Amino acid sequence: MLKFIQTLSIVLLSLQLSLSQNYPSFDKYWEPITESIIKENYFEAYELISQALQYRKMQDTLNYLAADCAYKLNAYSKAESHLRAVLTNDFGERHLENYKLLGEILMNLGRYGESSNAFKTYLPTLNEGTLEYDYINQRIKQAIWAKENNNNKDPLVKIRKVDNGINTPDNEFGAFLYNNSLYYSGLRKNNYKSKNEDEYKSSVFKIDLTNNQELTLDSGLVEIKNKAGNLSFSKDHTMLVYTSCKQLPNSTKLNCSIYLKKFTNGRWSNSTLLPQEVNLSGYSSTQATITEEGELYRIYYSSNRPGGVGGYDIWSSLYDGDGSCSTPENLSEINSPGDEYSPYYSAKSKSIFFSSNYHLGFGGLDIFKYSWKGKDSLKILNVGRAINSSYDEVGYTSSSDEYVSFVSSTRPGSEYLDQSIQACCYDIYKINTTPKTVDLIIRIKDRYDSLDITGSQLQLYDITEGDSLLSVVSLNDKALHTFSLIEGHKYKIVAAKGNYIGDSTMISTIDLLSYDPIKRDLYLTQGKQLEITTYERTTNFVLKGATVQVWDVDRNLVVGQFTKVDTNLFNFSIYKGRNYRLIASKPKYESDTIDLWAKDFSNENPVQRKMFLELSAIAELRRLLPIRLFFDNDLPNPKSESDTTDVLFSKIYNDYTAKKGIYITQFANILKGAARANAILEIDTFFDKEVKWNGDKFLIFLDKLSIIMEEGHSIDIFLKGYASPRAKSEYNQHLSSRRVVSIRNEFDYYQNGIFHPYIDNQSLKIKEIPFGESKASTDVSDSIEDTRNSIYSLKAAYERRVEILEILKGVDDVH
Repeated sequence: MLKFIQTLSIVLLSLQLSLSQNYPSFDKYWEPITESIIKENYFEAYELISQALQYRKMQDTLNYLAADCAYKLNAYSKAESHLRAVLTNDFGERHLENYKLLGEILMNLGRYGESSNAFKTYLPTLNEGTLEYDYINQRIKQAIWAKENNNNKDPLVKIRKVDNGINTPDNEFGAFLYNNSLYYSGLRKNNYKSKNEDEYKSSVFKIDLTNNQELTLDSGLVEIKNKAGNLSFSKDHTMLVYTSCKQLPNSTKLNCSIYLKKFTNGRWSNSTLLPQEVNLSGYSSTQATITEEGELYRIYYSSNRPGGVGGYDIWSSLYDGDGSCSTPENLSEINSPGDEYSPYYSAKSKSIFFSSNYHLGFGGLDIFKYSWKGKDSLKILNVGRAINSSYDEVGYTSSSDEYVSFVSSTRPGSEYLDQSIQACCYDIYKINTTPKTVDLIIRIKDRYDSLDITGSQLQLYDITEGDSLLSVVSLNDKALHTFSLIEGHKYKIVAAKGNYIGDSTMISTIDLLSYDPIKRDLYLTQGKQLEITTYERTTNFVLKGATVQVWDVDRNLVVGQFTKVDTNLFNFSIYKGRNYRLIASKPKYESDTIDLWAKDFSNENPVQRKMFLELSAIAELRRLLPIRLFFDNDLPNPKSESDTTDVLFSKIYNDYTAKKGIYITQFANILKGAARANAILEIDTFFDKEVKWNGDKFLIFLDKLSIIMEEGHSIDIFLKGYASPRAKSEYNQHLSSRRVVSIRNEFDYYQNGIFHPYIDNQSLKIKEIPFGESKASTDVSDSIEDTRNSIYSLKAAYERRVEILEILKGVDDVH
């Protein structure tokens, strides 16, 4: 018979009995002993056997029966004593099956090496492949495993019997923690006994763990106080499942069923017997736990219904909230040929905890864990020697964080129903688990150059459920800090510092593969002040009324845009390590653009840049530059020593362009073949691309200049005159002056003197700079006799010019 169910039922029957009757002769004991064993009333059977042993007859048989009954009462020391009396004579040698019972007894006493040897003595008597052979072979494996792991107690897990008066010599079981209240079940005398009721019933209690005071059961639960056990609430406390058992007639056996209550409109509903998908007629279903699963609820429970793997298996069904349950599913991944009881589902670790007497354990029923996620997922794990003993542990439940849990155990230290034989019973034990910790080392660095940053602030949040601030740390002169994190949580660490973009990281300590320090670098992005000033390009004067736009090139977005009417100063916030494009604009002005690359300003703060805008019209003039106006040899005014002339460039320009053929003839005729063809091409190109094109540009320049002057702007134009070295230097100085003047004359006479007013009021200033031959290339011929090279060569022709290379704008009064 199943020991867990037996242990709960022993109290029911044994406490109803007076001391067993003494019979007048030895022969009178056999019938009541046999009847008690058939009813599985081992308490009464043991008392009768003890009395019969006093007659010192059939000692071997009686000691064997006494050992078996004591074993089933959890009185393992008594059981060993009786069995040893059998094994010391030839009866034990003839009945090697006694070593099976000895192995079981020694296993429960935690003497694993002796237990393994006892099972090994019995094993050869069995046929391989039989269920019994497989069972004994498994027990040997259990004993070997238990011996190897017996001293592996987790120092962070402490278990002790609950000492606030809830434990009695009877059974206490089914502890369930909700908020600070502990619900539990116990076998207690029924104060409302009727003649058809048993004297002892499974009753429900509630205690306040903060002060150990017993509490009144919730409204709606009082009705089940004396007929329920193993209460389990859903996480939202709107569903309750519990077990109610009835003792079968003339037997210690119990038949159990699972009931459900709902919490609606502030009260608990009447109890509902769950349908046959859970409570199959003729079989027991017990020790249920309920958990939310989407919009439904899943109920896990233990049952001996057919279709399982072993005796009692763990099953589950979905409950829709309206009374219907799905077809039960056998959790074959955890069930064994033995017995599995008291399932408990933990939402935190997505695990089911249960008791089993078959998987690798320390003896009796142990608590196991099976997870559907994490590093140990899909593995059946013994929760360890710190919780399990060589006796029985059942009914594991825990707080939501699994740091506080409860279990019922028959281990030494539990209250005994009978002190003389130390038999029975389950007491409730509390387990405190100090969570393991792991160090998190945070280093604060600059995102751009990875240098350490001091003076930041760290915030540590627990985000496992919600968002709870745990700690705020200021790193005044440090870049490094260590947090101690608790396993099984999720954290967020936020780093911040004034004028920096912060950083954060997520850390999970769930299912850590090791507890070595975790290292994380957080990178802050330094904020910088960008100061931009705008100026007029040609004068460098302050330019107001501009618009400045700052683009983040990396993210392709505008981070700031301002128009300043009364100032040329613009302030923006930018960040180290990013690339920017600065654009300054103003109506009628050519915009200016600066690419501000991260490497160029990483060490600047503030970052200062000047931007220069130019009037669009002046910019158009500037785009025409340089203008080079070419002259024929010794023009204007040949052989003159004067610095000035009345000749206009336009009057001699066409004559010069017409002489292209003469230049070709004079320079190229003496050449042959490719050299001649190349010379002709170069001269032709010079006259078309230099002489004529620049002359045309000059006319466009004058036309655009007239428009600019009409708008009221002030312009400075620089005319630079050059001469070839063919004549003397002094002459060439006069010649370059005359050439400059001939261009200057164009401004005087253009469109009937349109520029005169501007020249007179000096808003148009034409500055003349004659260089003579001083700037001429040294490889230009100065020979009077060698006209081919000193006049008609391209080198000589290029030196005879006036250039407009630059213009400057005066004060701009138009904004």
